[in-house]
Amino acid sequence: MNLRQTFIYLIMLTLLAGLSSCREKKTYRIGISQCSQDDWRRKMNEEVEREAMFHDDVTVEIRSADDSNAKQISDLRYFARNGFDIIIVSPNEAEALTPTIREIYRSGMPVVIFDRNITDSSYTARIGVDDEALGRSAARYARTLVGPHANAIEVEGLGGSTPAEGRHNGFKQAFEGRILCSVQGKWNKEDAERITDSVLRLYPDVDLIYAHNDRMAIGASETARRLGRDSIRVIGIDAAPEIGIQAVADGVIDATFLYPTEGHRLVRTALAILKGERYERETTIPLASAVDKSNADILLLQNETAEEGTAKMRLLKSQLDDYWTRHSSQTYLFYASLAIIVLLAGVAFLLLRAFWQHRRHQRQLEIATQSKLTFFTNVSHDLRTPLTLIAEPVAQLAAADNLTPQQTQMMRIANKNVHILQRLINQILDFRKYENGKMTLSLSEIDFSKAIEEWTESFRAMARRRDIRLTLECVTPGEPMLLAIDQEKIERVFFNLLSNAFKHTPDNGAISIKYGIIDKTLTLSVADTGEGISEQDLGNIFSRFYQAEQVHPNGSGIGLSVARAFVELHGGEITAESQLGKGSVFTVTLPVKHVAAAASNAAPLLTRADVETELGDVDTAPEIDERKPVVLVIDDNRDIQAMLTQILQAGYNVLTASDGQRGLKMAARYVPDLIICDVMMPVMDGLECCRRLKEEVATSHIPVMMLTACSLDEQRVQGYESGADGYLSKPFNSDVLRARCAGLIQNRRRILEIWQSPVAPAPKREKPLPQTPVKAPGADLDNEFYRRFLEIFTREMGNASLSVDTLASMMGLERSQFYRKIKALTNYAPVELMKRLRLQHARTLLTSTEKTISEIAYDTGFSSPAYFTKCYRESFGETPTETRAPR
Repeated sequence: MNLRQTFIYLIMLTLLAGLSSCREKKTYRIGISQCSQDDWRRKMNEEVEREAMFHDDVTVEIRSADDSNAKQISDLRYFARNGFDIIIVSPNEAEALTPTIREIYRSGMPVVIFDRNITDSSYTARIGVDDEALGRSAARYARTLVGPHANAIEVEGLGGSTPAEGRHNGFKQAFEGRILCSVQGKWNKEDAERITDSVLRLYPDVDLIYAHNDRMAIGASETARRLGRDSIRVIGIDAAPEIGIQAVADGVIDATFLYPTEGHRLVRTALAILKGERYERETTIPLASAVDKSNADILLLQNETAEEGTAKMRLLKSQLDDYWTRHSSQTYLFYASLAIIVLLAGVAFLLLRAFWQHRRHQRQLEIATQSKLTFFTNVSHDLRTPLTLIAEPVAQLAAADNLTPQQTQMMRIANKNVHILQRLINQILDFRKYENGKMTLSLSEIDFSKAIEEWTESFRAMARRRDIRLTLECVTPGEPMLLAIDQEKIERVFFNLLSNAFKHTPDNGAISIKYGIIDKTLTLSVADTGEGISEQDLGNIFSRFYQAEQVHPNGSGIGLSVARAFVELHGGEITAESQLGKGSVFTVTLPVKHVAAAASNAAPLLTRADVETELGDVDTAPEIDERKPVVLVIDDNRDIQAMLTQILQAGYNVLTASDGQRGLKMAARYVPDLIICDVMMPVMDGLECCRRLKEEVATSHIPVMMLTACSLDEQRVQGYESGADGYLSKPFNSDVLRARCAGLIQNRRRILEIWQSPVAPAPKREKPLPQTPVKAPGADLDNEFYRRFLEIFTREMGNASLSVDTLASMMGLERSQFYRKIKALTNYAPVELMKRLRLQHARTLLTSTEKTISEIAYDTGFSSPAYFTKCYRESFGETPTETRAPR
């Protein structure tokens, strides 16, 4: 295990320790659905919340249905849908709520029923009071109040609720007197007052009112008193402190029976179910004695004491929660701080280690760079001798008058590149001398104004040929331009700056040269309207071997480094300013020095011939032969274009393009038989160009051979993925190039033969028609093109005036593109192909239908039956009548 892995493991352990300390326990969510919001249920809710305070793993949400079945069903579905662990429900009406409770229970969610019941056993547990026993207790207590033979009326709860049914049945079983009537008060005071008023007016002899809860009992009692029936005794059920017990203490009703709330029991049972502990599925809460005048005050006092205790518990719970919140925050902050400290220590260590490694690598890189430079220098020295031996014979052969035109062009290309190689080797050697401190100046007094005019004149012909406006301007006219410089070195600086300007300025652009002496400083600037240099590259262009264009390099990257070295030897400075798309400005400043009183007349070292040799284009203009295949060469190097033209022009018509974008246009226009495309080019590289060629209908069938100086497999994979049909690496052998070109074109012809399938016996000179194309490079697009052509032609076949121009327009191509595409895919001209397709369809009709020969002739687009017969005999060697005659 290395140091970095140890550090990573330490960080992970620290974070895990912090997270584990802050990890919360599982919290159980309990949903409670109350059927209404009476005082008895408010007391139960308080007991539930008080019990929940003792369990830090419990959260409770209570919802009331307000005596609505629809709302309670909605509440139950809310609990089931929102991830609650258990539901506690008091059903409003048994029959209405049972289906929903059954559905939730069968889905796997625990359900606890309390207070009221449902019509089946679809629940996990049930907690309630024996309502019939409660009714019997009320009946027995009534006998002590009014005697055994009293008359009573009963105010019932909501019909359909199980407590109302149980309290009615129990009272009816045990009451010894006579129940005059049972009416529904629907559990609320207002309905009880209204219905009691009506009943008391009907029954004048009433001794007792029995109400199923305290609110209805209070409403009935107030109604009786309002009617002057103060002698009627009233008893209720629930014994909620603020309603029932208070009413007994105030003498509003005579007694109430305690209906236990047992909120704490609900929470404990729910937790037992969730934690897998033992619990009772059916729990019946035991009954308590009646509350009357004798014990009402005591119970109220007890309730008040309990409420004070509950308030204190809530305050304590709030303070405890606040404490744990602060504790958790502080714990988290502690571990976070610890983790940050460890991370900072690790980062500091890694930075220090990276700094040490960087210094070590830098030293190693310096040693390696020096070794490479020494190697390059030694190799350059070694190359000078054979290059000298090559240069002179090549120059003589290039000037010879007994060579063929093709040989002359090839020798010019070789001579040009020999000069480029000589200059590159000289630059490497000069730069190495400068770095070793062995380069010296040979100063001479010159007239700079005269010298720069002569240097610039060497580029005039080049500028005229490319329509580039080349201007030379002295910013301090009339001032003497005498100064001491090493003419050979400054001339090479000027040549480098101006040749770069020509390389990167398009035709019809502009290059301006300005010079002058201000405050004993010579300033020389070369500005162009070329492609410009990005801000990122601008600061590195004077570094050795740096190329601003990394993807499509155009040079060695050493020229500007040598130029800066020469300028610095003179005590001067060279700078650059540029903007992408607008051009660049290179400025050289040199201190004015003197070594003599008069200027010397040294001849310029770089002549117009040198400029033409290195920057000029070798003229290649092959003659066009319609019998030869057409090859399109796409390469940004004009010398490569010229050389490929010379190599291939004997067997091919060669077209050239300098970048991928221009190559796409020429390919669409001329539809060549083969495309040779360089991989690295400006504007659009070869991979993108190949991909677009294979996506265009007019060019998808053309074989593409990629030409590259890079032999990496990754690049080849990208090329083949873009649709390339072959690769050829630089440098290449001309015989291999010609063989590869011939092979790709021949392979394409073989594919055409596979596309073709015989349709009928025919003379040997005839070619069968293509019917079903096969898979080949670009075949998907070609198949679709040919399918569309057959579809359109089949639809228009009966039109005798159908022309090639009309078909091309329907296919969305120009006539020339359509002609070349059909010819490349089928080896037939469009007119010939249309004629063959008509005859093939006519032969099918002759052998499969009863149509007359005239009908078939007109159906297949022939202008007359006689012309149809003539064409048919020429194609199939027999007349239509002979084809139809039985064999």
